[in-house]
Amino acid sequence: MVKQAIKATDQSNEEGRSFADRLLDNLSKVVTLVLFSTLLYGAHLIFEQVDQPITKITIDGDFKHLDHRELAGLVNGEIGGGFLTVDLATLQKALRQHPWVSQVSVQRQWPSYLQISVVEEVPIARWGEDAFLNRLGDRLSIADNSDLANLPLLTAQFGSSSEVMRQYQRLAELLLPAGLKLSELKLDSLGAWQAQTSKGIQLVIGRDQVGEKIRRLVLVWGSGLHLQSDNIETIDLRYPNGLAVAWRNKATVGAVNNDGAGKGSIIRG
Repeated sequence: MVKQAIKATDQSNEEGRSFADRLLDNLSKVVTLVLFSTLLYGAHLIFEQVDQPITKITIDGDFKHLDHRELAGLVNGEIGGGFLTVDLATLQKALRQHPWVSQVSVQRQWPSYLQISVVEEVPIARWGEDAFLNRLGDRLSIADNSDLANLPLLTAQFGSSSEVMRQYQRLAELLLPAGLKLSELKLDSLGAWQAQTSKGIQLVIGRDQVGEKIRRLVLVWGSGLHLQSDNIETIDLRYPNGLAVAWRNKATVGAVNNDGAGKGSIIRG
């Protein structure tokens, strides 16, 4: 009987401790939840204090073709949220889609400003009537490219804009020693190249050995052909060892042959 009483007492003590442990455990969970909720609410209040409406936006850049007002309107249309919640990646992407924007960066400036830096595209040539090409040959569409009339006109019925741009840059470099500048370059449906210089001289180049033909022209040009530049209408380079010259307002054609020794001779018809 004594043992049974002791056993009952021990069991009662264990149940008491178990209840107390459960109570402390539940109380600890409640306290933890209260503390977490308090911290979360506090963080929310701080976030609301920091995420103030954007009060100032600056757009920096050296612009010749971009309009600050147009950019400002585009930025305002993409701004959503406050200083912290505004989506900078989306805003940057929207600005980058503008044909005249080459590079753009958007940064936050404490306490409620946005700093936008824009690098404008540099047009190298016109493409048709409503586009221009940058140095990589990317075709960038605009409403009207007539303001770029001082730039060369590139077109292609065959091939890509990047291919035409690479060829233009190559030919422009090869023609530098002769002082000739291209005003037009065309790649026709057969893959043949035609060009026009700023002096109004047509160059019929053809498809093959384009670089070699231009080098031959530069050589002959420096040997005396440049003296007749005002009278030249067309230079046909589609010959294996020379070229043909058509004179303005004349039916005669001059043939220029390469003598194989690096010199050219002009034969007037």
